[in-house]
Amino acid sequence: MQQEGKPRFLKFHQGSVRGVAFNPKDRYLFCSGACDGKVNLYSALRMELLMCYQITTMSLARNVNAVRFTSDGCRILAGTSARRLAVIDVERGEQLIAYDNCAYNGRDRSALAADPICPYMAVTVCVNGKGITLFDLRMPLPLDFMYDLHDAPIRDLLFLHSSWPWSPGIQGSLMSASTNGQVKISSLDGRLLHSFNVDHKINSICPTPEVYGSSADDGFFSHIMCAGEQVTSYVPEVGLQEQLHDFKENQVWKLRYTSNGSLLYAACENGAVRRYRRYPHHHTFLGAVFTHRGEVQDLDISPFDEYLVTASRDRSVGILHLGAPKHGWTEYCELT
Repeated sequence: MQQEGKPRFLKFHQGSVRGVAFNPKDRYLFCSGACDGKVNLYSALRMELLMCYQITTMSLARNVNAVRFTSDGCRILAGTSARRLAVIDVERGEQLIAYDNCAYNGRDRSALAADPICPYMAVTVCVNGKGITLFDLRMPLPLDFMYDLHDAPIRDLLFLHSSWPWSPGIQGSLMSASTNGQVKISSLDGRLLHSFNVDHKINSICPTPEVYGSSADDGFFSHIMCAGEQVTSYVPEVGLQEQLHDFKENQVWKLRYTSNGSLLYAACENGAVRRYRRYPHHHTFLGAVFTHRGEVQDLDISPFDEYLVTASRDRSVGILHLGAPKHGWTEYCELT
């Protein structure tokens, strides 16, 4: 049985690292974006830098504040504080297209999401920070704008699986969360489907990874975790449930479940990455996994839960080998 490894800190950026993301089709490939205007590509297996993409020039603001892979793993989406969304070809390292004056230029990590089914659909926060820009990457201009969807800046965005009760058909829906504690679910054509509020600031939203309702027979209810000054779970048709209060004065910047939903990882303002065990009606704190010297703004987990990577203000990318790959419901494997 493979044991958890020791954390490594890769320092190939000259600025604060704002985003990290794993390739959904390659179990070891991941990227990072930082305030030096670069997007770096790494191998988690070898824990080394493979390639560096310079996507901004000296005449533009150099901050890269969000990165994501498309669902086919062939392109990297990079949002910048120059209000630009750049699309990079992974194999050739070339910029395929850039959309100008369509992305939020905030100083912190921005929200960016790629459709997990369609490799051509993506969304980002629009220029004023309160709306959403929708992209079809086959088109030279943005597909649509949802202006003033929220009353405060949007901190996180994602595509919600079509099995959730508000999703209109197989296309799924968009879920967005703002700093005033409001979460909204909307269709891709801009219709508001559902909304709810929590009584604290939100930096990250994280739904449980299984198909909605598939674990109810075992006592595990599908829910949405909302993280910021506190962490609160929301259960559809029930309302707000559990609250995790053990973060003291440290905000949570990012939440991420493992692929089977058994473990929850939280990236904190004090630089710590914390781990929780999920139970039917609550989460139990298991301890800190490792700590950066600066706050952790983003984290991601590899497709088979082998590696965890983090983005920190201390200009480093943290990487931790979590253990053997998990396929399906299995927690570990043994080779004899």
